[in-house]
Amino acid sequence: MENEQEIPERIKCPYCGADNHITSEACGACLKDLLVPAQVRAEAKMRERAAELTLPAPPSHPAQRPAYRLWIRLLVIGGLALVYLQWFRQTNYFSFLDHTNLVIHEAGHVVFGFFPRFLMVAGGSIFQLLVPAVCVAAGIRQGQNLSWQLCLFWLGESLLNISVYAGDAARQALPLVGGGHDWAYLLTELGLIAHPRGVASVIFAAGSAVIFLSFYFIWKDALARESIELGGD
Repeated sequence: MENEQEIPERIKCPYCGADNHITSEACGACLKDLLVPAQVRAEAKMRERAAELTLPAPPSHPAQRPAYRLWIRLLVIGGLALVYLQWFRQTNYFSFLDHTNLVIHEAGHVVFGFFPRFLMVAGGSIFQLLVPAVCVAAGIRQGQNLSWQLCLFWLGESLLNISVYAGDAARQALPLVGGGHDWAYLLTELGLIAHPRGVASVIFAAGSAVIFLSFYFIWKDALARESIELGGD
């Protein structure tokens, strides 16, 4: 067997002169046999595997990882926090996400249209929460941390949007799509129509908790300087 130091990494095809890797059996250009002995190819593959095993491991300590992973996440938290604060600055705030929420909400009535009336009416709000929740689950399953954390914020924001709708059940002053007021009907059926503000406060508190939970997970990954790509590492 030839000494591994004498085995070249590349070899020229004896027929067409094309450059090929030593472990290739046939030329990538003319497809003819490169006439490299099987023993030589095996030795070259063993050398490659040995080199892979000796490659330095990626930095394990957060301080050794790129700093931009920290700062981008901090900017994300700051931007999302500004969005969250708008609910305290504006009455019945309608965020940029709520255009999407509205489409999903209306689709929910169609999806739940075959169920009894109560579920059909509640289906808008249920579907509005179900879609971001499914996105969170999908992101977790695929290991896409920042992706599912942003979807978790979306889930919390959707709850805030629903709280505005529920709080309007008695006054019914909000502009609506499709006529009837979902939450006026739902709270009437539940015997809570006299307490729309209380119901809205509970939903708002739940949404705020989910939003702060998303901030926590983003902050945790920021300190660890985890990969910033939405599609995982």
